[in-house]
Amino acid sequence: MFSYVVLSKKYRPKKWNDVIGQKEITISLRRAIAKNILSKILLFIGPKGVGKNTCARILAKELNAFSEKEASLNLNLFEINGIFKNSLEDISKIVSQVRLHPKEGKCKILIFNEINFFTKNHFNFFFQVLEEIPSHVLFIFCATEKNKELDYLISLSRCQVYEFNPISLKDIYLYLKMIAEKEKIEIENAALFLISQYVNGSLSEAINTLEKLILHEDQKISKEFVMEKLGILDPNCYFQIIESLLDKKTCKVLIVLDKILKNEVHNIHFISGFIKHLRDLFLSKDPETRPLLKFKKKTIIQSYIQQSEKISYSFLMRSLMIFCKIEESFSKFSKNQRLIIEIYLMQLSHFLNFLKKDSFSYSYEYECEELKNKKIQYLQKSWIYFIHKFMDKINPNCLNSMKNEVQFQISKKNKILLIIPFKLGLTREFFLIQTSFFKYLKKKFPYLEFQIIIKELENSTREQYDFLSKKNKCVEKLIKQLNLKVASSSKSK
Repeated sequence: MFSYVVLSKKYRPKKWNDVIGQKEITISLRRAIAKNILSKILLFIGPKGVGKNTCARILAKELNAFSEKEASLNLNLFEINGIFKNSLEDISKIVSQVRLHPKEGKCKILIFNEINFFTKNHFNFFFQVLEEIPSHVLFIFCATEKNKELDYLISLSRCQVYEFNPISLKDIYLYLKMIAEKEKIEIENAALFLISQYVNGSLSEAINTLEKLILHEDQKISKEFVMEKLGILDPNCYFQIIESLLDKKTCKVLIVLDKILKNEVHNIHFISGFIKHLRDLFLSKDPETRPLLKFKKKTIIQSYIQQSEKISYSFLMRSLMIFCKIEESFSKFSKNQRLIIEIYLMQLSHFLNFLKKDSFSYSYEYECEELKNKKIQYLQKSWIYFIHKFMDKINPNCLNSMKNEVQFQISKKNKILLIIPFKLGLTREFFLIQTSFFKYLKKKFPYLEFQIIIKELENSTREQYDFLSKKNKCVEKLIKQLNLKVASSSKSK
C-alpha cells in the first residue's frame, strides 16, 4: 500500500561517480581510502543539501566493501541527528555499540548530522569519546558552519576537514531535468530553471521542491505556476521599488513591499532577489560588463540599462553592502523581519535624497575627486562649527591649532582620516571636541568609519620631549615607551 519512495531517496547517489557537484571531495576521499591515509575523525562542512551525508554513507559502504543493499550497510552504520536533541544517555548507548567489534565488515561508522544543533555538554562528551578511539571506529561530523567547538575539533591533529560547496545552478538544473524525464513529469524548462535558482545551491531541497509541485499540479507545470507556489517575485516589482526610491516616494516603497509580502513571498527570497537586481543594475552601467547579464530578452536588458543610468555607483554600492549584510545575518532576526527590511529601505531612500542634495555621503572609489573635495569641505566646516560651540572651554593656544592645523582626508578604504599635530593629540580640549564631533557624524551617517592620525612635525623629537616634560613627571619612562631619542644638549660655555 505504501510502496511509494520519495524522489530524494530514490535518486540519492549510491556511488562516488553519482555524486553531483563535489568532484574534488570525492576524489580526495577515494584517494585517502586507496592509500590508507583516512583519519578516524572526519569533519564535513557545507550548506544543507550539498551531499555531506550522502558522501558519508558512500564512504561507510566502501570501507566495509558491502553491497548496495541497505540492510548490509545498516549493520555497521550509526547516525545521530542534532535536530532531534538526543540525550547524552542515548548517545552514550550508541557510542557503546560502536565500540564493539563488527560482526561483518572491517569497521563501524558513526555519523553526526547537524552538529551545530548539539549543546556544549554534548561537545564535551564528544571530546571525551574522541580521546580514545578504537581502531575499527570512524567518526564523521557533518556541520553547516564553523563554531568554537568545531574549531577545537579541527585543532585536533587527527581530524581531517572536507569543505563542501553549494551545487552550481547548471548541475541542479540538469539533475532535475534528468529526474523529470525518468519520472515522466511534464514541466517547462523555464520552471525547472526557476526551481534551480530558488534553492540556493541545495540539491536535496531542489528535489523536494519539485516533488511538492507535482502534488499540486496535474497538468504541465509552468513557469507562472512555480512562481505562484514558491512566492518568487516578478522582476518588475524590483524595478518599481527602485523607481519609487528615485522619486523620493518612501511611502510608495512600503506599499509595494506590502503587496509583495502579501503574495507569500518569503522575506529572505525578497532580499536575495533585490541583491540580484542591484547587481544587474551595477553590471548594466558599463558596456563592458553588460555581457555578464544572464537575460535572453533584449527588452529586459534595455530596462536594466535605462534604470541604471538614473542611479549612481555610490548608491548601488551602498545598497549592495546593506542588503548583503542583512542576508548574511537574517537568520538571527527571529522577530520583526519585515520591519528590518522596511527600515533599511527607508535608510536607502534617505541616503539617495542626501546624494541628490550634493551633501556629504559615503565615499567610494568610483566617485570623482571633485565630490571627494566637497566632502572634505563639509567635514572642515562641521569641525569649525564644533570649535565655536565649545570655544569657552578651549585653551587659546589649543584653539589656534584646532582651527589651522587639523586636516581631513578620505582614504582609499573610505575611512575619514582626522590628521592632527602631536601636541594637540594629548589635550583634554581636543578629546572633548573630537568625541562630540564623531558622535554627531555617527548619528547622522552611521556607516562612516574614522581614524585619528597624529602628524609628526619637523624636528619633532625635541618638541615632543619638551611637551612631555611639562605634562608628566615620569618623562624618562614615557620617552622610553615612545622610543624617543633625544640628542643631548651641548654644554654651555
